[in-house]
Amino acid sequence: MKTLHHNLDGTSVFTDTRTIEKAHQENLIRIRDLVTAKITEAGYDEVWQRNAALGVLTNLEAEQGREFIVSLRSAYHDYKARLLASTRDEADGIKFNIP
Repeated sequence: MKTLHHNLDGTSVFTDTRTIEKAHQENLIRIRDLVTAKITEAGYDEVWQRNAALGVLTNLEAEQGREFIVSLRSAYHDYKARLLASTRDEADGIKFNIP
């Protein structure tokens, strides 16, 4: 659990009682949701993916979508590796680089 306490003297104290595993899990969930949203925003939703699998799309459409999704997956795996190598205090500061 993360809390921020403001003292009467104007100072603030931030306390993070999460375990390292919990900090990593929260950040991975947040980034997975972001990647899913980016894929959907780009028009590569479940319907597009199903159409690509069924061969309904042109080769160019399918390849463009695959490249986009692969680049996001690659960025996610890079982020995950950096995150899992971090400490609890560093975990929230690891940046996800959107391609």
